[in-house]
Amino acid sequence: MAVPTAPAAGEPIAEAWGDVVHDSIVAMDIQVGTANVAVAGAVSGVTTVTFPRPFASAPVVVASMQSTSVAYVPFVNGPPTATTVSVGFSHKTAGTSFTDTRQVTWIAYGPRA
Repeated sequence: MAVPTAPAAGEPIAEAWGDVVHDSIVAMDIQVGTANVAVAGAVSGVTTVTFPRPFASAPVVVASMQSTSVAYVPFVNGPPTATTVSVGFSHKTAGTSFTDTRQVTWIAYGPRA
């Protein structure tokens, strides 16, 4: 989609420019949440999150965690779909087995359904 030239100050907004801005911004959705992930004697744990509102297609998802005394690494496990994403965490030292339950925070940005 080609973006028309933005209107100059004081100039009426052209319909084509307004349509592009609307379609590019208003047609997107941002959702955020937390998921409890349990790890029991393993190197990582994952859980599946169902988005509160489905997206039109797979969104971009980022996972994060609050800082803890033990350094964990949050991750998105595989590609998200329009309705779900799998998030998890592992120990910062690869291959280290551990047992813990933590909240993973996720944010998803994608096309509104």
